[in-house]
Amino acid sequence: MRKVINFLLVIITIAALVCVGVYIYNREYRKTLITDIINTTTDKSKFKPYILGTNISFARNGNSAEYINVSDGWGGQEDVHRCALGNTSVLRLYIPDGAGTTLRLTVDAFGVFAPKIYDSQKITVYANDNMVTVWYVGYDGPFSVVIPDWIMIDNTLVLRFEAAAPYAPPPDKRKISMAVKNIVIEKIYAARVKREIGLWIKNNLMDGGIQQTYDTDIVTDDNWM
Repeated sequence: MRKVINFLLVIITIAALVCVGVYIYNREYRKTLITDIINTTTDKSKFKPYILGTNISFARNGNSAEYINVSDGWGGQEDVHRCALGNTSVLRLYIPDGAGTTLRLTVDAFGVFAPKIYDSQKITVYANDNMVTVWYVGYDGPFSVVIPDWIMIDNTLVLRFEAAAPYAPPPDKRKISMAVKNIVIEKIYAARVKREIGLWIKNNLMDGGIQQTYDTDIVTDDNWM
């Protein structure tokens, strides 16, 4: 019994040390990011500083005003969202550790569209002028897409949302594409390594290397027994 208790104490101690280590690492890493944001020569009035993993809330008590320019196709603050206006809405961010990083963009939104014609709003998403996906935004979100590392050539990210048919729902006279509630961008860790391993498996074990062979002379089910 004593050995079991001692073993559990060791496990608990190790877990506590790991938690403390992770906390210290994250704290110091965040300090590094903030220092980078302070010292960067990037125009922060144009590219809003953003730390990966931060939720951008478009609700009335949210933080979206820190990250958007209304002149980039965004409506005024509403209770639980902001509207993306016209054909184009843009988000310009400075991400201090963004260069060469694979990212996941998630947008929680619902589409605004002519209900007698469409059942969703077609939104084409661009990252640094590269098309990364097409979403058909209906009433249910969120919507996600992976932004490959080669798109992040530096620490700036310009997200552009192009709407096919923005609609003005009566009595609103604004042409609206979607109502955005939240946006979050996260880092996908080890994405390049995973991709390289996947390509190696494909090239060496599937296409150009070891392949499964089959006996084409087998013609009945009994032969498989």
